[in-house]
Amino acid sequence: MVTLRQLELFLSLVKTPHLSQVAKDHGLTQSAVSMSIKALEETLGKPLFDRIHKRLVVNENGRYFYRMVDPLVFSLRESEMMFRDQDLLGDIKVGASSSIANYILPQIIYEFAEKYGGVRLEKITGNTEEIAKLIEVGDVDIGFVEADYNSSEIEREVLGLDELYVVTGDKDLVREAEYNMEELLSKRWIFREEGSGTREVFLYYMEKYKKRFKPFLEVGHTEAVKSVLQNKGAVSCLSRISVMNELNAGQLFRLRIKDFKFTRSFYTIWHKNKYFSSVLKKFLYYTKERYETVYERQSHIH
Repeated sequence: MVTLRQLELFLSLVKTPHLSQVAKDHGLTQSAVSMSIKALEETLGKPLFDRIHKRLVVNENGRYFYRMVDPLVFSLRESEMMFRDQDLLGDIKVGASSSIANYILPQIIYEFAEKYGGVRLEKITGNTEEIAKLIEVGDVDIGFVEADYNSSEIEREVLGLDELYVVTGDKDLVREAEYNMEELLSKRWIFREEGSGTREVFLYYMEKYKKRFKPFLEVGHTEAVKSVLQNKGAVSCLSRISVMNELNAGQLFRLRIKDFKFTRSFYTIWHKNKYFSSVLKKFLYYTKERYETVYERQSHIH
């Protein structure tokens, strides 16, 4: 296996063909430099220098190899210097459940990428359970989810609050007076799939009605839920930020429920053994600072 130290010594010897000087420049003995070059040649299966009068003279193999590796080593050194001199460089893999991924993170990621051009952010979307499992196996660096997730491998903190609305597209269900929840139990409830944070939080609130309440239809995405809410008797419980455009446009309607206020926390999650680089710390701090402003902007009623 070729090492970076071997390449650096090789390049130095080509540029300064004096073994003693190269050894001095690198803080090594002459025999250590000689052994390193010999090991490099054995790995490549070809001599890079001719041994003439106890001197190392670069040969045709060495000149070709020099032309190949010199720009590569230069790029490696340049990258190392950039990382030393600038903390905010790196690629971050962010996992987020759908409400956060679609309505909160795009604006925050845009602002962060604009502010810190050396950072690349990749967003992976799934439900709460899927994102948590990606965190557990180390496939994403940080996660933002819509419900708490119990795992000994995962650390968590609250990112911010969210409110859930009961909504419908059926105008016949719209009224000024508040509903009692019992009046809606027999309606056609449309839910996200199991593992969805929105679903789990709502079902927690509905625990005392579980014997008389069941989903009419389960679908895999918030947009799919909204697409069928125009049907007669169809209702759902969705994040406030995910339905605000439709509420403002008169395509969906909020049904107010007496003595029910569906609130929940959004969580930031990470693996307990995750190393927090400077760039990851900065992104988390920025996300926490911007969450409330972006949330309020996205869920503003016109």
